[in-house]
Amino acid sequence: SLLLIPSGRSLHPLTNYSLTSASLTLLTMGRSASKLTDKSDFVRDSVVLCDGLPRLKEPKFAGAGEGRYIFVLGNMHLSSVPVNEDMEGAAVSYQLDIIDLFLSKRIRIDHIGDFFDLGHLAGFYALNETTVVLVDYDPVDRLLRQRLVLINLKKETATYVFCRSYSINLDSFFHAQTANGEEFAVTIVPSFMDSPSSGIVYPINPLSAKPHKEITAMIDQANAHVRQTYPRGEESEARVSTIYAPFFMTNTTLGFFVDPQQMDDLIDPMNVLVLDINSGVVYLQEAKTASAFPLSITRNRPVYARWSQATNREVALMSRYRRTTGWQVLVSSLLLSVFQYVIQAAVFFVSWNCRRLSSFCLHTSLKMLLLRSRLLEPKDENFRGFGILNTRTLEWSEIKASVWNEDETRLIAFQDGQFVVGSQTSEIASNRQIGTDQFSQAQLERFRLIGNPRRMPTLTRLSSIAVQKSDRVDPTVLAMIAARIS
Repeated sequence: SLLLIPSGRSLHPLTNYSLTSASLTLLTMGRSASKLTDKSDFVRDSVVLCDGLPRLKEPKFAGAGEGRYIFVLGNMHLSSVPVNEDMEGAAVSYQLDIIDLFLSKRIRIDHIGDFFDLGHLAGFYALNETTVVLVDYDPVDRLLRQRLVLINLKKETATYVFCRSYSINLDSFFHAQTANGEEFAVTIVPSFMDSPSSGIVYPINPLSAKPHKEITAMIDQANAHVRQTYPRGEESEARVSTIYAPFFMTNTTLGFFVDPQQMDDLIDPMNVLVLDINSGVVYLQEAKTASAFPLSITRNRPVYARWSQATNREVALMSRYRRTTGWQVLVSSLLLSVFQYVIQAAVFFVSWNCRRLSSFCLHTSLKMLLLRSRLLEPKDENFRGFGILNTRTLEWSEIKASVWNEDETRLIAFQDGQFVVGSQTSEIASNRQIGTDQFSQAQLERFRLIGNPRRMPTLTRLSSIAVQKSDRVDPTVLAMIAARIS
């Protein structure tokens, strides 16, 4: 067998390498979407963390290095720092996990900060393998901040080096979401109660001299256009979806999915509102698809959806659908009716100071909601979907795989067009393992590299996948290879 190495690079002359036929099969992936018929073909690699480290709380994910590095930010810590003799200030720090899928190891940096005047964390993304950016909003000063953090992988340290601020009023800042394209990022908040949707576009690199632009008035213009051209929903007039950030179609063009304002429909993925942030031109464009996706097999819209991108060419969409027919729907309706009476009973028992009975009613009501959710949204491929939207042609491509049916599924996009799906699992077999402590936790973190059927992976990436899945490569030699291909 022959390992493919990019031109101009060589391996250590005293080392021999061999690959299995299964590894060489990886080298043919991505050539044609029509040839990718087997579901397992899309999952190029699968890694489970078994190193015994506890999972970070409230994690934020980012990726870099063509699917090699995954950054996980979490475990926020608040501490008091003396400002002067009579005054103390609050400082915020985080822990950062750096997961190297090529070397099969995880580095945990226990302290990143200190961050002063840190507001609500609205975004987290990676510029490259050694630079990450935190985005937060301070409602007191009404400032959106980008905080640049440099990472030293050899010393396993991270240093906060720079901050850039933008003045903007984001009323519903707790719901702020951030998305990043190739050169710009966008932070947006949805309309809540009487507060309007607000947003701002700014360069992803805080050291860039490129200007930022507030798009709050443009969002109002986009909503007005949707109301004129899109049918009215059950609840109210349709509008652009701002529950999550829009996506970049070009550096100066944003795409919004339409919120149809239907009871069980989160978005209409077949209609995209295109907004040119330079000219202010808006128009509604219909997407194309060769399969049922992004709708369900019964042509229902998603009741849940998350999307992610790292390039302006593609957007990955992960969706869930709800049953509309069958005995499960009837049982769910019955559960909802009984749920109302159980809540009324809980309120009655609270008023009579019957704590045990009220607690029992509340616990029962939660179980009923959980059962209703499982009946209407089963973990079945017919009610789960994943695919990619080409922003140039607005054409959907479905990726058939069963990796979205686990708990707490996250979608991490990379600049080479590939994606990693992170989730919680109890399955260890058929996965590469980082660490040997398999019984430290009931639920383990799993990361699966998903191939993009419309993008050809680089030889560097294909070579690294093949090598890292070979158990016969010594870790020291593996580190040498990583240094050559990085």
